[in-house]
Amino acid sequence: MEVLLQILIYGLLNGAVLALNAISVTVVYGTVRTLNLAHGDLFALTTAVLTTVLISIGVQATWPPLMLIGVLALALLGAVALGAGLNVAIERLAFKPFRGRSKLAPLIATLGLSFILYQVSLVMRTLQASWIPGEHRSVPGLPEVPTDRIPDLIPNFDLVRALGLPLHVTLRFNEVLVLIVAVAVTIGTTWFLKRTSTGRAIRAYAQDPVVAQICGVNLDRTIRRAFAFGGALAGLAAFVFAMYYTRPFGDAGAESGLLAFAAAILGGIGNPIGALLAALLLGVFTSFSDFALSATWTPVLLLMLFIGLLLLRPTGIAGDEHSEDLMAGNARDAIMINPSSRRSRSGRWLAVALIALAIFPLISVALDLGWQITVKGIGIFILLGLGMNLLLGLAGVLDLGFAVSFGIGGYVTAILTNRFSGIGALLPQPIDFLFVVVCSMTLAGLFGVLKGSLTRRLRSDYLAVATLALGLLMRRVVINAHDITGGAGGLSAMPAPAILGRFLDDSFAQYYLVFALVVIAALVSQWLIRSRTGRAWLASSQDELAAASSGINVARYRLLAFVISSALAGLAGALYASNFAYVSPDMVSFNITTMTLTMVVLGGAGSVPGVILGAILVIGYDKLFIPRLAAWVAQLQPSGTRIGSVPDVRGTSFFNYGLALYLTVLWRGRRKEKE
Repeated sequence: MEVLLQILIYGLLNGAVLALNAISVTVVYGTVRTLNLAHGDLFALTTAVLTTVLISIGVQATWPPLMLIGVLALALLGAVALGAGLNVAIERLAFKPFRGRSKLAPLIATLGLSFILYQVSLVMRTLQASWIPGEHRSVPGLPEVPTDRIPDLIPNFDLVRALGLPLHVTLRFNEVLVLIVAVAVTIGTTWFLKRTSTGRAIRAYAQDPVVAQICGVNLDRTIRRAFAFGGALAGLAAFVFAMYYTRPFGDAGAESGLLAFAAAILGGIGNPIGALLAALLLGVFTSFSDFALSATWTPVLLLMLFIGLLLLRPTGIAGDEHSEDLMAGNARDAIMINPSSRRSRSGRWLAVALIALAIFPLISVALDLGWQITVKGIGIFILLGLGMNLLLGLAGVLDLGFAVSFGIGGYVTAILTNRFSGIGALLPQPIDFLFVVVCSMTLAGLFGVLKGSLTRRLRSDYLAVATLALGLLMRRVVINAHDITGGAGGLSAMPAPAILGRFLDDSFAQYYLVFALVVIAALVSQWLIRSRTGRAWLASSQDELAAASSGINVARYRLLAFVISSALAGLAGALYASNFAYVSPDMVSFNITTMTLTMVVLGGAGSVPGVILGAILVIGYDKLFIPRLAAWVAQLQPSGTRIGSVPDVRGTSFFNYGLALYLTVLWRGRRKEKE
């Protein structure tokens, strides 16, 4: 019994820390009803700044009490101010420019800002004592964000022993303090939303923006104050996290804030008490799962629980069943072009793009550029982009777990063709590549059916966060199922693709295999855009209610979009595994999804030639331009100068990538407005 009590205590503590962040999320999301993918990085960066400052001034628990309390009070105020300032900046940059015109643009813009904030964390890493000059983020096992610890500044004596209680459990003073702070913040936030004029304005705008404006609520000021208040709560959460764990938050990236968003959703959007209860539930579930099963499978079970609860009750455990109409349709998003309006030019530009891809390797060889591997990678990412373009650009659905289908295609190919694997050793080798492609696309398409089934219950941000959770879940499964997938190390030594018994082990042959499949996929995509299916996708993304009223089975067509896009991603994964002879969990990572998303948005969601151009620009920038720019800058910059974690511009790749994604979305949204 005492063991269970101790596990319960640990779970409540983890849940209390999570609740502080979840309350921040529920305030902001309850106001703008758009997911802020930069929230996790805001929280992580605030913890990093806080710990870096405390370490730099050499704070110690042995300082005089009044001095220590003063320093901690200033640190708390600084964390609150930093969180509020960053969140207001995010609102100004990622939400205000698209207000009233787009739901997807702010979400993607915050994704770009999350990369920029992550880059700042990497730069701050160089200011800490544990930083090793010369380390690079691609080296496995090395930390990427600040990890230096601060001393225990909050008393952590055991209350059970101090009170002389006859229990064999541990309950420290700092742990009780965290629980008290979580409850106090919940009560304070509830009071703020219900009793203050700003809180009532936030609630009024969240319930009905039009009526709120008629009643005199200032739109911009209310949203700005909501972001400032939510950011201040995130700063408070960062302070509590740093004081309790004595280190910065170790995760970063858009997915790092998923648990906080999960608690906010499950608790009912806009309900601080519900967020607290949901966070405590998730914390207790995690603690008991770690004890009863394995810590490696706890994230999988936690994500499954989240997705299941989201499907059963999308408005949350404590939310109003009618608080949000998840079935409502919206006008076609501002970042997506209308393919029908550019039909006359798309065919010509598609032909130009395909001709350029056909002669690209020849030019590379003639000029001795050595780009053969890069151009193969471009072709593979074009297939990924074409798949996402059908789903986002036509059906209007954002899939943040898109990379899973890419990974399925790669792993199916590796397992079938690797003669040293358990299944591959039982099969006659070599297996024809066309058969491998069919298997890869079929299994990836079946996963698309699973994702498509989510659309029957979820829409908009809810669907996006569910697919993100599903993607993170599958990546963890790939890592844990090491007997089949090779675990974190992946699988290697796959043979070159074999067609009719002949291995295509020549670089040119492999490229033109990729090119041939790109041509087929591009032509099929162009045909789908002009077909009845394409028109049904466009109609449902333009106005779901009107499309359903016209006899279009919206759910069936969206399911079809998921299946086809996932199958194309599976094809890309099969080509990647067979051409590069290696697969790893990185194929299922969120970065693959964001890179593909950047290609589609950059080229124009809904445009096949645009996807091809976007893939060429993004991969060319990452693999060709940046290394050459880094070499040139290295010759000019003073010796010993460093930016980020490496001594050249490659250390700023996250900043450059995030800025490019943000500016692209900003340009697309405003260009659509002018049209």
